[in-house]
Amino acid sequence: MAAADGILWCWGPGDSRFGLTVAGQVVELFVHRPTELAGCVFRGRVIRVEAALDAAFVDLGAGDRPGFLGGAKALGLSEGMTVAVRVKTESAGAKGPKLVPAPEFPFQGPVPALLERPHPLALLLARHPGIAELRVSDPAALAEARALFPAARLERGLSLDEELEAALAPVVPLACGGRLVMEPTAALTAVDVDSGPAKPAEANRQAVAEIARQLRLRGIGGQVVVDFVSGPKGTPYKLAEALKRVVATDPTPTHVFGVSKLGLVEVVRERLRPSLAEVMCRRASEPTAETLALAGLRRLLAEAEARPGARLGLVAAPEVVAALSRLPDAMAEVERRLGRGVGIRADACRTRDDVLIEDLR
Repeated sequence: MAAADGILWCWGPGDSRFGLTVAGQVVELFVHRPTELAGCVFRGRVIRVEAALDAAFVDLGAGDRPGFLGGAKALGLSEGMTVAVRVKTESAGAKGPKLVPAPEFPFQGPVPALLERPHPLALLLARHPGIAELRVSDPAALAEARALFPAARLERGLSLDEELEAALAPVVPLACGGRLVMEPTAALTAVDVDSGPAKPAEANRQAVAEIARQLRLRGIGGQVVVDFVSGPKGTPYKLAEALKRVVATDPTPTHVFGVSKLGLVEVVRERLRPSLAEVMCRRASEPTAETLALAGLRRLLAEAEARPGARLGLVAAPEVVAALSRLPDAMAEVERRLGRGVGIRADACRTRDDVLIEDLR
């Protein structure tokens, strides 16, 4: 896998969609929402020290769970102490975010408190120093981008909708006629290889490269188990070695640990942030109400730009309208850009994914 050389930034109210590219092809997708904490610096309070784990749990005043800070003994931490920390990785399941010390920030002041929230683009540029091109969909976002990457350029109509839809689909077709079925669960991501009309050996060969590509594209982290098509004795071990060679060039550390007693290839990919599915879906590939609400606001802005002077409103299922009420900053940004309030109407007859942009005149 080659290092990324380009970034696509599709701005939207309430979220930003980023695509990392290699020679113009999208290789990694990332959706950032303001609720994400990775990269943020907090002044927090130690609420518990676990000697057996050599770790402290820190109240950040944000998120659902305290953060986990390792090396408590070396840091001399005790319950009630104030500590400055940076969020290394987001919370996952029942586990809180992982923290690292941030001693360069002041310990004095209100506790807990947010001390720094880096721009998501700044985090991407820091992780991918080989970026040579940055294209941005929105003129206002372009100014932000140029502050970090002066050569950024505007590309109106830039969209990652098709790439996101494909990356959220559970089924990935293979060129040979086979397919991958990817199923995220609370504990791991299961990948099943189905040969279909193809020869098992060819389906497995193509699956190795495609699995590595999909893990990166979807931002999948944590445990992954792969069930390849059965073959001659030793097949799983040969495929595990092949997969190990391919993922060795993934910018995110990825380790193939071998084959289980059930013949499943076991993989662990470092979890840097929530996967696409975790951010955008509530189960399988079904979008959350917030995802549908934000998509509706994107459409509203796009139609308003295409129809200057029109007074537009949004009609959606009650669940989606309720989600909009939980997104006040996104709503405020839309109203600021339109220069007026936005009419929102709930319609119980609409399905949750049926959002209508209506003319209010």
